[in-house]
Amino acid sequence: MNILRLITACAGGYLLSSLLTVTLSLALPFSNKIEAISFATMISFLVWLGFIIYSYSNIKLKSLIIQLSLISANLYLINICLTGIKG
Repeated sequence: MNILRLITACAGGYLLSSLLTVTLSLALPFSNKIEAISFATMISFLVWLGFIIYSYSNIKLKSLIIQLSLISANLYLINICLTGIKG
């Protein structure tokens, strides 16, 4: 089970942080797009680290995967909406 938790922590954290990077870079109201992307990337590394730490806390693996899929689906839907708005 530790191998599955490691894979979920690394790959799931990467998925979560990449979706968050895209969401924040589209949603942040910086005048310069490079600043928004840089800030979103820095925040996403912290989220990735936080997710790895959270995945090794006292939580069941099934619950972790369900939470990851729900958060990722929500971020994906937000990305679709923001892409449609910003064009």
